[in-house]
Amino acid sequence: MTRFIVIALLAADAYIGIRFLLNVLGVRKTSKYGAGSTALYAFLFAGLAIAGCYFLFIRHDLRTSLWLSIGPWALGLLILFITMITSDYK
Repeated sequence: MTRFIVIALLAADAYIGIRFLLNVLGVRKTSKYGAGSTALYAFLFAGLAIAGCYFLFIRHDLRTSLWLSIGPWALGLLILFITMITSDYK
């Protein structure tokens, strides 16, 4: 059961990472964020999805893969929180 949850999270991470990557490359023009933030999210989601797939399918380490699939969400929320605190909305 946990394996299916990890696969679903990794699929969502990969999907979001590819969408952000396409925004960085200019194929899609739907990003609401700045270019730097979009590139950071693309690297974060796509990179950790690739690493999670490696640990799940090659190394057969379910626990590490689960942490890597949750990682982009936790780091993304932390980055958004810091941005909200330090930004000047005028």
